Amino acid sequence: MGPEECPMSRVAYLILAAAFLSIIAASASICDNAPCENPINVTVGENFTISLQSHTGTGFEWWTQFDPAYLALENLTEIAKDSSSGMVGYQKEEVFTFDAKISGNTEVIMLLLNPWENGTIEERKIFPVNII
Repeated sequence: MGPEECPMSRVAYLILAAAFLSIIAASASICDNAPCENPINVTVGENFTISLQSHTGTGFEWWTQFDPAYLALENLTEIAKDSSSGMVGYQKEEVFTFDAKISGNTEVIMLLLNPWENGTIEERKIFPVNII
């Protein structure tokens, strides 16, 4: 075994290491780096909802981010809650209805933010979605 084999072995190890790391990176989930809500499991063509609480009069509102290749936002409904708390505004529930378009894994990111104050984020929720 000559000295020429040693550099070739290092190259082979580097290629194997790079392949391994790319496989790990490809299987990484957004939930690996941030806390997530419970996964939502749906079938193609099925609707599902995400319901979130908020309070009017604070300037904060829920915004959604999702991959339109996988999901479509079908409807947003606001349901007023009891307004007798004495606070300005009222509690409300926002119900986002999505349609699952194709199979795969994706996520819905919900941000409670104030768009008038540099997009200050009060709360973030990540919902993994598994479409079969």
